[in-house]
Amino acid sequence: MPLRVIEIIAPSEDKDEICKTLDEHRPDEGYVFWISSNEEEHSLTFKVVMDVKESENVLDRLESFFTWKDKYRIVVFPVEATIPRLKEIEEEPPAEDNQKNNQKKIQNRLSREELYTDVLDTCVLSRSYILLIIFSSIVAVIGLLKNNVAIIIGAMVLAPLLAPNVGLSLATTLGDNDLAKTSSKTLVVGILLAFAITFATGVFTGVDINENSSELISRASTDFSDIILAMVSGAAGIISFTLGVPTSLVGVMVALSLLPPLSACGLFLGAGHTSHAMGAATLFFANIICLNLSGVISFLLMGVQPLTWWKREEAKASSIKIIAIWGALLAILSALLYFGLVK
Repeated sequence: MPLRVIEIIAPSEDKDEICKTLDEHRPDEGYVFWISSNEEEHSLTFKVVMDVKESENVLDRLESFFTWKDKYRIVVFPVEATIPRLKEIEEEPPAEDNQKNNQKKIQNRLSREELYTDVLDTCVLSRSYILLIIFSSIVAVIGLLKNNVAIIIGAMVLAPLLAPNVGLSLATTLGDNDLAKTSSKTLVVGILLAFAITFATGVFTGVDINENSSELISRASTDFSDIILAMVSGAAGIISFTLGVPTSLVGVMVALSLLPPLSACGLFLGAGHTSHAMGAATLFFANIICLNLSGVISFLLMGVQPLTWWKREEAKASSIKIIAIWGALLAILSALLYFGLVK
């Protein structure tokens, strides 16, 4: 796992208490730290080097310590390497007397704050996001009309609709209403804009359905293998994201395609092929449902939860409700597919 540096800027009068806190837990978590003074600002800077899997434990402890402080700042930096190397900490089962008191859990993933920051950066509705939607929609349209797999994959890799869905899943797990609103707004705008572009293209250019339209026609139907693929790909994507392995996400973007079926729906509907448009819409919404369902479950399995116990209870209740809603939608969709009521 990678390394992290946690930088703490705190008032000078808190030096002894912070040092005591860091010293007490250093043997368990194997980190090193040092202190530098900022004399002009009457503050101190603490720098802690540790394995990323320990960062959430330390960040939670520090955040609890600084809850009632006015002047502090905690910043997290990625680290390529450190010399000498940090020693690996061997986990030993706690004694029976200490089992109840030992609440520390090793999280083999990025910390909650890093996950939140990474998601928020890609979920904000911005000019860059709008441009990405426009360009990726154009790429998808060209690929579908030319029946060119390589071009379609290019639109898949851009994957502008993936991040807001991941943001929705994380917001559900953390019980964060602000993140949920931001992600929902970005997702809805992205869907409407992509659909408008592809619908207009279908109206003005038309769509010829023939033997050279296999890529387009393949997006006009859904079967149970598509649902299984979407569930597995969504879970794999969330796990890759929590582990900080961006290269693995490229494969997930290709496997779990959101933009091509949405683009196919717009093209078909604009050209007057209503039946095919409904089939493409079914595939798109099936992918959305499966991505969010598997996303919430995967975040929960990876131990992502709020810091405070009351927020955890609130997030747990909301997660159960959301899982039930997505699960019910998936059950309805599966029933419609089974009885042949949708393509």
